Amino acid sequence: MIKKIAATAALLFVVVIGIWAVSRSDTPVQNPERLQVTASYYPLYEFAKQVGGNHVQVVNMTPAGTEPHDFEPSAKDLADADQAKVFIYNGGSFEPWTDKFAQNYKGTTVRASQGIALKQGEDDHGQTDPHFWLDPVLARQIITNIRDGLTKADPAHASDYAGNAAAYNRQLIQLDQEFAAGLQRCQQRTIVVSHQSMSYLAARYNLAVEAVAGLSPESEPSAARLAELARLVQEKTIRYVFFESLVSPRLADTIAKETGAGTLPLDPIEGLSDEVQKAGKNYLSIQRENLGNLRRALACQ
Repeated sequence: MIKKIAATAALLFVVVIGIWAVSRSDTPVQNPERLQVTASYYPLYEFAKQVGGNHVQVVNMTPAGTEPHDFEPSAKDLADADQAKVFIYNGGSFEPWTDKFAQNYKGTTVRASQGIALKQGEDDHGQTDPHFWLDPVLARQIITNIRDGLTKADPAHASDYAGNAAAYNRQLIQLDQEFAAGLQRCQQRTIVVSHQSMSYLAARYNLAVEAVAGLSPESEPSAARLAELARLVQEKTIRYVFFESLVSPRLADTIAKETGAGTLPLDPIEGLSDEVQKAGKNYLSIQRENLGNLRRALACQ
C-alpha cells in the first residue's frame, strides 16, 4: 500500500512539473485559428503584428534584449520556424543564417528588403547596410512586403491585411513628417553614433553620420579611428555622442570623456528588452524618442 501511494505521488509530481515547464516555456502555445508567422528580429515582428492583426500569431526568433547581429538560432529555433506558414527576414547583410533557411523553407517567405535599394557598408568587405527599417519612408515598403506575404499565405483575409497595412502606413507618413519638420532647422547636422546603423535615416533627413564601429556593433575600431572621431567632435563642436541600448556604451563614453561632449541614446531598434516592451514602447514610440534626442544633440529649433 505504501509503495502504491509513493508511486502515485511520484506520478503526480512528474505531471505537475511537466505542466509548470510548459507554462514557463518561451514558445507560445500555437492558436490553430491564426496564421503562424515567424519574424527574424524585432522590427519585422512588430510590423507583422500590425499588418496581421487578429488573424496572425507572430513569433520573434531573436530573444528579447538580444543583439540580432550576433544571434545564432538553435536547431530547435529553426525547427520551430520551419513549422510557421510565413517567414519574414531582412534580406541584407544582417542574418547570414537566413540564406540557407529561406532556400529550404516550404512556406511563404517575405524578404523585407524587397524593392529597397540597399546602401553599401563602409569598410565592411562589400556588405550591404541592412538598417533600412529606421527610415520611415522605407519602412512603408516593408509594410507593403509583409502585406503581400500574408495575403499570399492567407488570401481569405486579404482585405483586412490591406486595411491594416494602409492604417499603419498612415502612421509612418506622420512619423516621416515629424522627422522632416523636427530636423529642418538645426545648428548642427553631423551625428556620431556607436555603429553604422543610421545611414538611411541620416540620408532621408539631410544629416551627416560618423560611426565608431562598422555594420556590426561588436566590430572594434582602431585607435586611429577613435582619435579621428575625437578630433571631429572638437572641430565641429559636437555636443553629444550617441550610444545604443543593447551595446556597451564604452566607446561612446571614451570619445565623450576625451572631448568634453555628453552622451545620449539613439536606438537602432534592433531588439527590445522585456522591460521596454512591457512598458508599452514600440517602433513608433522609440522613433519619436530618437527624434527628441536628435533635436537636442543638433540644437534644432
